Amino acid sequence: MRKPTILCVDDEVNGLIAREFVLRQHGYDVVVTTSGRESLDLLEEVEVDAVILDYRMPEMMGDAVAERMKQLRPEVPIMMLSAQDCVPPAALRFTDTFLPESAPAHQFVDAVHDMVATGSPFFRRWLRNWKQRLSA
Repeated sequence: MRKPTILCVDDEVNGLIAREFVLRQHGYDVVVTTSGRESLDLLEEVEVDAVILDYRMPEMMGDAVAERMKQLRPEVPIMMLSAQDCVPPAALRFTDTFLPESAPAHQFVDAVHDMVATGSPFFRRWLRNWKQRLSA
């Protein structure tokens, strides 16, 4: 059986490494990138069960990345993280959940578990294929 795969996107390498470690300890496969643009390419190439996305990044803000991700793979849940305790509500309109980076590790892991549990990989693949057939 395939482990759930999480795509983590953050321009801060230390935070990215810490999240990858915690997620691997809890049984997830993890794909990481420090670039919003690269994350969009990865989303098209890799079957992921959820995305964890930093809000403030230099080349492309997290809300713009989330919007594009939802256009590409609307069935994949996205968690927005930020060093700020809150972000403008408009920046979260394409995300499924928000956590401040200061949240305790157990809260972070619980939120990831909840995102992954919202739909089976089978259903997400079926929905994506169905939408592709409709647009063809």
